[in-house]
Amino acid sequence: MAKSIIDGLFGKSPISPLQKHMTSVHSCISELKGFMIAIHEKDWKTAEEIRKTIGHKEGEADVLKKELRLSLPSTFMMPFSRRDLLDLLLIQDSIANTTKDVSGLIINRKMTLPDEISDDVIELTDVCIKTSAAALKAVNELDELMETAFGNRERKVVGSIIAEVNELESQSDRIQHEIRTKLFPLEEDYPPVDVMFYYRAVEWLGELADAAQKVGSRLEVLLAK
Repeated sequence: MAKSIIDGLFGKSPISPLQKHMTSVHSCISELKGFMIAIHEKDWKTAEEIRKTIGHKEGEADVLKKELRLSLPSTFMMPFSRRDLLDLLLIQDSIANTTKDVSGLIINRKMTLPDEISDDVIELTDVCIKTSAAALKAVNELDELMETAFGNRERKVVGSIIAEVNELESQSDRIQHEIRTKLFPLEEDYPPVDVMFYYRAVEWLGELADAAQKVGSRLEVLLAK
């Protein structure tokens, strides 16, 4: 009874549902490396199975997003606003959405990776997954931050994780540049439409790392308030 009264006055903490959503998002993007390897090997059956798994996990993340948005109280005892949390939720969700989009684009067009860039694209995918994993680690520290009243030690822990996220995103930028540099001289060897979609796929992969970095940046904003 006492807990119900407190929840009614202050609202239930949205931190655990937010962490659960980011866990689901990371589970979705984690499928992408296997997908890219299957594409390179022209194993369309495996690629399609993984694409379906990605779609299912993106749907699960979407359900969690909607549940959190609907249950988020207008007032709760937090050092940051409802708007801050909704912004973070939407950034997290964009990772799952983009993962679904890039896998759908590649499988629908039966895109194969030119040998000259295949290793780089798989490496880029791996870096994107690692960036998401670091962002998840940072989000999972939020409850510890709350329990320690944003203590200096915990702030340093989160700050270190965010620095890791930023470094991984910088790696992503470097790999994207290398891929584009290698793609340029290949443009005459492939149909223009195919080349356009190669660039699009690389751009979307880069957006995955960017979105994970934005999760870290949003957490930095929360720490500063």
